[in-house]
Amino acid sequence: MYFERVQFSYAHGGPFGGTPEGMNRIPEKRMNDNTECTDEQLMISLCDGDDSALEKIVKRYQNDVFRFCLHYLGEMETAREISQETFLRVFTARDRFDATRPFRPWMLCIARNMCLNIIKRNKVAPMDSLEGLEEASSAASPAWYPATEHPLENVLADERRRALLRLVYELPEDARELLMMRYFEQLSAREIAEVLETTEGAVRTRTHRALNQLRERCVGKLDFLS
Repeated sequence: MYFERVQFSYAHGGPFGGTPEGMNRIPEKRMNDNTECTDEQLMISLCDGDDSALEKIVKRYQNDVFRFCLHYLGEMETAREISQETFLRVFTARDRFDATRPFRPWMLCIARNMCLNIIKRNKVAPMDSLEGLEEASSAASPAWYPATEHPLENVLADERRRALLRLVYELPEDARELLMMRYFEQLSAREIAEVLETTEGAVRTRTHRALNQLRERCVGKLDFLS
C-alpha cells in the first residue's frame, strides 16, 4: 500500500518550523513539480489514482496538523502519531471529499475528531497540558504579538504571549478551542465553522463571547493589553 511507505520528516529534527523535507519514495506517477496545485486539485488527482498528490499534501500540511493536534493533546509523541493517522484517514476517505468545498477545514475536522476520541478514551481534559500548549503556540504566528526586528522587543513579546496563553488556558474548553483556531492557527470564521461542523454565525458569536471572557481575565493582569 502506498501510504505505508510514506515517511514523515520534520525540518531540523523537530516537528515545527521550516520546510518539511518530504518523503523518500518517488511515486510511479508524479504531477509537474513546477505546477502549484490547490489542495482541492490535489485531492481530485489523488482520487484519480495519482499517489504523488498525497505526498504533496503531506509535505504541505504535516507541520500544521502536528501543531493542531498538539494544541488538543499536549503531548508531542501522541500528537505526532495522530497527525500521521490523520493523513491516513485523508487517504482512505479521499472518495468522500467534496472538491467544491475547502480541503483544509475538512482535514482539520478529521484531526480534531481523532484528538477528541483519544481524549475521551484516555479520560483526560482537552488541551490539558499547558506545557504542550505553549510549545504548540510557539510554532504558530499569533496575531496578538507579531515578531519584530528588535531582539528585546521579541523577548518581551514572547513573555507576553506566554502570559496571555496561560490566561487562555484558564478559559472553558470551548472558548480555548475557538481562540486556538482563530488566533493561534489563524483560521477564518468560515474555516472554523467547517471544522466544528456548525454555522459561521455561531462561530462569530462564540468567538466574541470567548474574547470577552479573556478580556475579563486580563483586567489587572496584563497591562500591556490595554
